[in-house]
Amino acid sequence: MKLVEEPRFDKYKSKLKRQRIYRGFTQESLADLSGVNIKSIAAYEQNPDKLVAASTGTVYKLANSLGCNIEDLLDVENIRRD
Repeated sequence: MKLVEEPRFDKYKSKLKRQRIYRGFTQESLADLSGVNIKSIAAYEQNPDKLVAASTGTVYKLANSLGCNIEDLLDVENIRRD
């Protein structure tokens, strides 16, 4: 399920934060559900490039917990293609 494009979510630079807020999760509840450390979630929301560098397993846990695709959390234009 993709995030509905709504102007009220445009203020969040992080796709992870947009998805989390849209689905009504706090950082703590997402951490509990996903098993990802709350400090990591906060860091990923503050700096989306950190989520791009996170392990595939971490990104999968977050996407699965939010009921969305991995692509819905990542800024694919920021992914390095070596």
